[in-house]
Amino acid sequence: MTDNSPASDDPLTAEANLWVIRLTEEPDDRDLRKEFSAWYAQSPSHADAWSRALRVWRLTGAVEPALLSLPDKPKNTEKFVSPRPSSSLSALAGRHAVAFSLATALCGLGLFFLPDIRIALQADYQTSTGKDQTVTLADGSVVTLGARSAIAVHYRPDTRDVTLLAGEAFFQVKHDATRPFRVTAGAIQARDIGTRFDVRLDPTEIRVGVQDGRVGVSSPTQTQEVVLNAGDEINVDRSDGHVTRKTVSPDTIGSWQTGTLVVDSDTVGHVTDTLKRYYPGFIVNWSAKLRSRQVGGIYDLHNIPAALRAAVVPSGGRVREVAGHMLIATDAPTSHEQ
Repeated sequence: MTDNSPASDDPLTAEANLWVIRLTEEPDDRDLRKEFSAWYAQSPSHADAWSRALRVWRLTGAVEPALLSLPDKPKNTEKFVSPRPSSSLSALAGRHAVAFSLATALCGLGLFFLPDIRIALQADYQTSTGKDQTVTLADGSVVTLGARSAIAVHYRPDTRDVTLLAGEAFFQVKHDATRPFRVTAGAIQARDIGTRFDVRLDPTEIRVGVQDGRVGVSSPTQTQEVVLNAGDEINVDRSDGHVTRKTVSPDTIGSWQTGTLVVDSDTVGHVTDTLKRYYPGFIVNWSAKLRSRQVGGIYDLHNIPAALRAAVVPSGGRVREVAGHMLIATDAPTSHEQ
């Protein structure tokens, strides 16, 4: 029996679409895959919904996503028969119709992508998609939060502690030797020694960059605090704690505050992580190889589709926009595939 109902009318298909996005964005997350396996095994209907979702995503033009190693055939269900278009025109119309249905269903499920409730309960300051915010703390220090970012402030008579809960923040600290100013992000801590610095919490790494002054950075994998000066940047891999230090132009640190992201040298994946926080829809990058490629340039945070293309295309990829709500980055097809 062929199921022609729109995705938005089927809760299981909507859940399957969400699993496609989550698994594509975090293909190496073993816990996430275990959660998916449990969901998939709940019933034949779950497996059937997953199979339909994969077919829809393939119709959007995505090629060889990392999640193709997961099961895509339902067990103990009737075989899903995909309608055969009678001409190239009907095939094109079918592709657009299915893609639009998917995008509409996903956008209707925006509540799943609202800030995590735990973060919302902890945060003293929080921003939404595409919106930066500058706040002045009780001691006169100024913090600018990037889009989809959150901080919790813990001031005491002898200490000033701030926790970056999500996203990115730029700190202009009013120095006070008697009350150290410390920023915690995941497993690392940055201590002000009189400075302006940026801290970013990405899914795969934590980054601290100093625009001016000095910052002391400590982490569980380091035996002693590392002192960063202007132009120094340190990246900590969240999976294994590996620390990488490099020098960049101080002007690139915190550049996002002007609405322009200036990248000296970074991966497509990390640039995409920043762009996601400024795009009021979904950005999906199917290719692990594409995410790992190095890129540099100036990207307009007010035009995310153009910014994503500027990062992806020179790296050997392409970007497709679906229904104005979704950007899909894939490897560009080879000449014989076009």
